[in-house]
Amino acid sequence: MTKSHLSDHFDLCLVSNFLDADTCRELITEMRLSLAGPAPTYGQGSSGEVNERVRKVTRAQPSAEIVARVTQRLMDHRERVAEHFGIILSSCEEPQFLCYRTGDFFVAHQDGNTGLVRLDSDNLRRVSVSIFLNRQSEMSEGDAYCGGSLVFSDWRSSGKFEFAGEAGTLVAFRSEITHEVIPVTHGERYSIVSWYG
Repeated sequence: MTKSHLSDHFDLCLVSNFLDADTCRELITEMRLSLAGPAPTYGQGSSGEVNERVRKVTRAQPSAEIVARVTQRLMDHRERVAEHFGIILSSCEEPQFLCYRTGDFFVAHQDGNTGLVRLDSDNLRRVSVSIFLNRQSEMSEGDAYCGGSLVFSDWRSSGKFEFAGEAGTLVAFRSEITHEVIPVTHGERYSIVSWYG
């Protein structure tokens, strides 16, 4: 399949300029200054565990005001995303602010709607969201990063689609789609993830 056909195959909802350039820079600065630690992995139950063979990434803890601003922005776009997928969405989980450094990754996984992921939550994850705060580049330059693509795959068709990040872009996809973040090879990849239910 060609790249464009693969994008259609995975039914991605893209919102360019979801965040403007100034907001992206502000959020990166906030993340760099905030408390941070290894991000846990969730599977069976609500208590996560750190397993750097599965998910090696730093989760920043920005101010409550920043979290509320991003959550509100996600809620403002909830209807647009719901319309794209033809489903009803009522809420979104608190966003996670992530920094992937050189060598960091997240193995292929699904976020919900499968028997593999059971979260103790009233809100089933129906749509996953990733927001890119800086851009991906093939060469090291400025605040860009190399590697670190968001890759979608389908074992039934052997199809893969590699999504290169652009600062401020939101990509939403059904939570049962298998996806991964391949290792960052240079720089730092800043992103925000959340889930609509």
